Amino acid sequence: MSFLSKLLSRVLVAGIALMLVGCANQGSTVLKSITEAEVESKVVVGKTTRDEVRALYGSPLETKYTDSGLEIWTYQYDDTTGLNPENIASAVFTLGLAGSKQVGDRKELVVLFDENNVVKRFNMSKSPVTKGTGIF
Repeated sequence: MSFLSKLLSRVLVAGIALMLVGCANQGSTVLKSITEAEVESKVVVGKTTRDEVRALYGSPLETKYTDSGLEIWTYQYDDTTGLNPENIASAVFTLGLAGSKQVGDRKELVVLFDENNVVKRFNMSKSPVTKGTGIF
């Protein structure tokens, strides 16, 4: 095996390894295994308190406030660990230099609290997500 072919095979392996390392889970891992039905059974509008939500799901990823001062907590979890054959082919063809694209699911829980720190509304959703790195 020539020096050039050894070098190219090492670059190829390194590129694929970097692409695979880029696949990850991000966010509030407590959302990883729960469903909308499970959230609906645990969070009750007009009854569940802010402290109970924190005990169930931990600290929120983001906290915002409405114009009237009500608190909104957002939990988000992205699962992009699945391998996409299109990404592997792209990494092989470009030696990993073109970047990578991760495809998966995003779960998001948004909770609105009233002035007494009790759940006023909430929404749990799951949607497809695509993330990418690189020049393409």
